[in-house]
Amino acid sequence: STQLDSNLNSQLGDTNNGLAIFGPSDAAFTKLKTPGRSLNRQEKMQLVQFHIVPTFISRKQFETVSNPLKTHAGSGDRFLLNVTASGDSVNVTTGVINTMVSGTVYTDTHLAIYRVDDVLLPAAIFGPKEKSPAAAAPAAAKKVKADDESDDEGEDGDGDGVSKNVSRGVIVGFGSLSLGICIILAQIALFL
Repeated sequence: STQLDSNLNSQLGDTNNGLAIFGPSDAAFTKLKTPGRSLNRQEKMQLVQFHIVPTFISRKQFETVSNPLKTHAGSGDRFLLNVTASGDSVNVTTGVINTMVSGTVYTDTHLAIYRVDDVLLPAAIFGPKEKSPAAAAPAAAKKVKADDESDDEGEDGDGDGVSKNVSRGVIVGFGSLSLGICIILAQIALFL
């Protein structure tokens, strides 16, 4: 539904930069909590694109890559990733979530797909909303709200902030991305 597979296939054919994709495992999706609100179409697309870095990065290059990494999700510092590596351990930080690369799904000289333990949540969608300085003062006065009325907590009330914005549509988007990646890999295999 996102037609991202066509976009990725086109990019792989038209550039020498390649791609690095962080693909959440099935277990990563089961860790997501019930959504607090639905994501709109643009946010769903940005969430899927946030898992794609428009440059090929080998596992070894994670040790020397310059942070932050730009993603396909959009411009601005709230759609950037930071990656750190120490030996075989690779950590990915989004400003909202910290996760590990748990394996390599596929790699060649142009495309790398890495399995991550969590869905990467961009700060632009899941982080605290940026407020203008003029709006910050009145907001502070409104902050007197009972703990049991907090909108930021999930159904279990743990308030971790992750559960407030995830929707089932995201899973459909990642399913489409996974299908698209399979199509891309099949096309690559045909050319080899």
